[in-house]
Amino acid sequence: MLAKYLVRLGYDAYIYPDHLGRRNSQQYQPYLFTETELARFFNQVDQCQPVANSPYRHRIFPLLFRILYGCGLRVSEVLHLTVGDVNTIDGTLTIRNAKFHKDRLVPMAPSLNERCRIYMEVMHPIKQPEYIFFPSPHGGQYCEKSIYDNFRRFLWQAGISHGGRGKGPRLHDIRHVFAVHCLKRWVRSGTDLTVALPYLSAYLGHTGLKSSQHYLRLTAELYPHIVATMDERFGGLLPGDDQ
Repeated sequence: MLAKYLVRLGYDAYIYPDHLGRRNSQQYQPYLFTETELARFFNQVDQCQPVANSPYRHRIFPLLFRILYGCGLRVSEVLHLTVGDVNTIDGTLTIRNAKFHKDRLVPMAPSLNERCRIYMEVMHPIKQPEYIFFPSPHGGQYCEKSIYDNFRRFLWQAGISHGGRGKGPRLHDIRHVFAVHCLKRWVRSGTDLTVALPYLSAYLGHTGLKSSQHYLRLTAELYPHIVATMDERFGGLLPGDDQ
């Protein structure tokens, strides 16, 4: 991508051929939920009822999935949250020892922070900092498979088809949707992405800009009516098909 940028500036640079160096992991295209699908999904999550072997799931799942979408976290990061990591006074989440062994501070929207505050009062009135924020019915934290199985159940109840293995929707796609929706708002508001993109990268816990830049292309593909704006104003940042 740097070579393409230099060519735009008039410099000679070797552009690596598009068909070389692709990895299988790059072949997967994230499933990007529409706003209507998200509304249907969360409507089903909110209708979740307690059962004998999971008496608190009606309190846990509505907030857990909203944190996944509202903060763009990895599911492992949500499941590792402790009571001490959730600061409802400052409205922040502390993500500890995440991917690449990095810690970061993630601000929440006021509405999400208020949900965390209410949840905390009900589920953790004593506020023991070391307790798991989303405790499983058997003690400790939920396993990722359990959250994925419930995610699939809510999708089915919401009438959102699953394309099978490798086609999604995947649980991790919620994180992609967060990033794409964030970029869409920035483009529409005229935010300078050369300034804003590093903030998104840090917020998501990326080690560099490359992963975040990929969301620019996804945003343009999902919202073709803003492609011209993105190409005109941020063409130097848009990754090509080889990214």
